[in-house]
Amino acid sequence: MHGRILVQTLGAVALVATLGGCAGGGSVQPDRSVFSLDGNYQRYPFNLPIEEAFDRTVKVFKEAGYRLDVADRATGQISGERSKADEKAPSSDKGLKFYALIIPTTDGQSEVAIKIVQIIKQGSIMGGARTEIIVSDPQMYQYTFRRISGQDVNTSGAQQSYSGVTGSVAPSRSRTELPPRQ
Repeated sequence: MHGRILVQTLGAVALVATLGGCAGGGSVQPDRSVFSLDGNYQRYPFNLPIEEAFDRTVKVFKEAGYRLDVADRATGQISGERSKADEKAPSSDKGLKFYALIIPTTDGQSEVAIKIVQIIKQGSIMGGARTEIIVSDPQMYQYTFRRISGQDVNTSGAQQSYSGVTGSVAPSRSRTELPPRQ
């Protein structure tokens, strides 16, 4: 009898110690592998310090209705998701997710790298599958970089062509070019 109580007590102590180790000190980190700077990111250099580029990028995506799930100033990583349900539609089977990296450049400025993914949900909410398609529309990235730069997208300058993404260059090396400020 005493042996059984001792085993149960030791088991409970081990469980508490294990759970206590999980709860104390360190926080659970999101999967950082999704931020690997691969060929699907569109990149644009800014004449801004990295802190300001980070803040502007966060602001642009929040204003666009994204719920941020990562905004890590220390690593320059930002991500968030938006679905049609967020836009007060009755139901949603599509949404958008973005990943952004704010990278310091050698001249003390910054570069913003963004990847936007369309999420299509199929099946029921509980057991459905998710398909993710990387958005490669240069106009979407152009608009986003223009917003981050602080240029007014409603001016006549916004009417200019959005053909800034270089055609045959791999996306990881491409630089989206903004039309000059008016």
